[in-house]
Amino acid sequence: MKTDEHGLPTVIVPYPGAAPDLGTQDIFVYLRPETNGVLVESTILKVIKAANGQQHYLSLIFLANFPGEFIVENHVVEQYYALKLHFAVMGKSVFTEEMKQHFTRCFHIPFEEADIIGAFRALELLGKEPEELFDTWVSDQDVCLINGQCIKKIGTWYVVNYDIPALIHKNSKNTDIAVMVFRCKVPYGQVKLLVQEMHKALCSAGILNPRFDAARAFHYSKGPFEQILDGIAYLSAHRPMNLALQDFTYAKWLMDQGVDGSEICRVLMNPIVEIQHADGTVSEVNFLQHTQFDDYESGLRKYRSIIHRVEMIHHGPLIQHMIDSVTKDQVK
Repeated sequence: MKTDEHGLPTVIVPYPGAAPDLGTQDIFVYLRPETNGVLVESTILKVIKAANGQQHYLSLIFLANFPGEFIVENHVVEQYYALKLHFAVMGKSVFTEEMKQHFTRCFHIPFEEADIIGAFRALELLGKEPEELFDTWVSDQDVCLINGQCIKKIGTWYVVNYDIPALIHKNSKNTDIAVMVFRCKVPYGQVKLLVQEMHKALCSAGILNPRFDAARAFHYSKGPFEQILDGIAYLSAHRPMNLALQDFTYAKWLMDQGVDGSEICRVLMNPIVEIQHADGTVSEVNFLQHTQFDDYESGLRKYRSIIHRVEMIHHGPLIQHMIDSVTKDQVK
């Protein structure tokens, strides 16, 4: 796929804006830099075509090639993974109290006594390159996911978000990525089955090692709030599209229910939140992880259970641009 001569995304299928129908899912799929290419793209589209059959429940509503230069200059990856990047840099010092307790339960060692380091520090201490750290294999009992942050025990070190250095490293000015958006009105269970078919097809074509899951080849939106985040990161970054928050399907529906658009954005920027359950108890969760595979109503119900947001990220131009646009609309 060609790249725009001015370093901007080359749009093949333009984005039509928010869907008017209740329950519509806009599933973003973007190819990892190391697997991006015509073969991967065509393999995925063949799976979509075969799945559609006579029902045509899926439609491709956006297709574009994003040049590496554009991704790097707009810091798209760093902003999308801002929280994970924060933990990969800061390591042990930014764990919340609940995360510390979770760590102790998971690894059976007091948090204060554990040698916990961010992934970038691990590169120095372990003498590894980003790809080597990413590919370091450990047993399942030496890995724990806490509030969306992956801690992997390597030797005596507990490495936070070991994958982030490689993720940043892979997205360079020389690596373009294809971004697709599929619109459908099916539950997430059916979406997951479709992703499994994509995985099988990529393995059969010799593109992906069967040992690895689909995430090695591509990202897809795993929940309604993640759909909004994907839209902000990859569609609103392309300023000529001039998109506002209400141009994303689920965001528009939430705002139609009276949800403050700027607050949606603030949760996306800082997704570690405290929620109150129906029985009055409170727990801390990563909201994007907490709402994975939810439908519209479930996502809204969980959103309304938020009683506190843990502020860690204070700078994110793409999300801030959305907050500013919502604020301007409210003033009008």
